[in-house]
Amino acid sequence: MSAPALAAEPSSTGNPGRVEPNDLESLREANRLLEEEIKLASRPQLYMLLDLGEKVLLVKGRGVELHRFAIDAWCLSGEKSIAGLYRLHARPIVSRPKAVPGHDPSLEPINVQDMPAEYMLVYDPGLFLAVAPTLRAQPWLWARSLLREWWTRLGMWIRFAAEGDPLSVAPTLRLTVSPDAARSLAWTVTDGMPLLVGKTALP
Repeated sequence: MSAPALAAEPSSTGNPGRVEPNDLESLREANRLLEEEIKLASRPQLYMLLDLGEKVLLVKGRGVELHRFAIDAWCLSGEKSIAGLYRLHARPIVSRPKAVPGHDPSLEPINVQDMPAEYMLVYDPGLFLAVAPTLRAQPWLWARSLLREWWTRLGMWIRFAAEGDPLSVAPTLRLTVSPDAARSLAWTVTDGMPLLVGKTALP
């Protein structure tokens, strides 16, 4: 098993003997993420590691990289830090072909092309991950993803406002990827699959 590595990027202060408060907090966060990945790497379940700095999403098992998804762009709605460990609440819905007389599409095996290219993943505790293709690749799916994100956040805001705490709405992280990558990601994730978000030291 290869050792996982997570690292912070301290800013340059001009004084190598001094650690700035922001640098210290970054190091603490990196250590917390490293501890979390060591725990994940010690178990047989696959997990995902999202590096927003390098714009890449890794699928790993036992600390070994199995696959990587390139991220064209990302955007975070919400102000709180999302660094940490999350678990997927449910997989995306499969886009099966319409039923025709005398044929049951549910009996057909599912493949990658049956998976959606635009969807929202709900993670516990409190993270929405919106996945969509670029505007240039699929304008309609890109627009539908924005509408889905807006509608979801509005519904959550109304719900929490009714409970007297509108600021508790979970942040939404939007990932823009290629249509093929979006379908492949939807094919890969499983219920309860861990997602570790942070800055990583990649080879």
